[in-house]
Amino acid sequence: MADRLTLPIMLAANAPPRAAAPAASAQATLTVVDEFVVPAYRRLADATKRNEAGWDAFAAAREKSNFAMLRAGYNLVADAWAMAQIIKTGPASLFLRYERFAYWPEARNATGRALDALLASRDAKDLTPESLATNSVAGQGLTALERILYDGDDPAALLRAPGAAGARRVQVGLAISRNLTLIANELARDWTAPNGVRAAIAAGRGWNNLFVNGTEASSLLLTDLVGAFRLMHDVKLLPVLGDGVDTARPRMAEAWRSKRAQRDLSINLEASRSMAMAFARRLRPERKARMEADFAAAERAVTAVPVDLGAAAANPAQRPRVIAAQAAIRKIQLEVADVLPTALGITLGFNALDGD
Repeated sequence: MADRLTLPIMLAANAPPRAAAPAASAQATLTVVDEFVVPAYRRLADATKRNEAGWDAFAAAREKSNFAMLRAGYNLVADAWAMAQIIKTGPASLFLRYERFAYWPEARNATGRALDALLASRDAKDLTPESLATNSVAGQGLTALERILYDGDDPAALLRAPGAAGARRVQVGLAISRNLTLIANELARDWTAPNGVRAAIAAGRGWNNLFVNGTEASSLLLTDLVGAFRLMHDVKLLPVLGDGVDTARPRMAEAWRSKRAQRDLSINLEASRSMAMAFARRLRPERKARMEADFAAAERAVTAVPVDLGAAAANPAQRPRVIAAQAAIRKIQLEVADVLPTALGITLGFNALDGD
């Protein structure tokens, strides 16, 4: 009799953890949207607006205007993009918005070729929002703007140069900045409108054929989170590191011209932490504490990487710091992928960075 009574208790104790109820995963997803996704896109929209205003002011008096203001605007947008970059679900996947905002990694100098074509043209129609939106994705976003501001020995002089060439260069920079503002506004609007993504998730409905219900939306956002670590580890670090010091490729680093690779990686990690901890509200205290500790360790490792990440990867004395950051990011990736789907009862979906 005693054995028959204790058997169910033993079976229950050894059973796998029960998946979270659908309502709980939906609430966790709304928390992620309200605390991370929507603020990230609003910040991006604000940054692009301020950057565009800087280009407007420069264009009004380009020979006397403050070039440093343009770089400050670019870095403001780049910071905001590094926070939003990990979100690929929803409106960012429509109309090539993600690629149009920042085409990277680029193939075969596509950005340089697209930008050269815009600079060589004298047709004002090429710089209209409608034309840019349907033109090469490589020539209309943040990576193209970086080229204008950081490529060459004296980019400020090229923008201030008298005559048609200098004026055209400024107009191209202004057109790209306006395009960034338009895309950022569209993203923020599509998430927050009464019939937008946030409202659809709250109601458990589908949105624009991108997901059919709240459960699928939860899966997509959690997949984005796990994909963020692949972005950092597989795309931003592995190609730069190569197999050793002799095969490191510094110019594979993101935004190497503006020396933003380490900063972008750090903000990506901060964004991932914000998103993960919003999802992690249901975790047991000890699991949540462990995840927080792993994130803190990864942040320390990334902070220790020199500002010029690409050069550090090719420097025997500094390379171990980059490798340590890579290992720390990999560790938190495995932790998040192992813990959150089970705790929330959410199935991970296909991610574009899964590989072949």
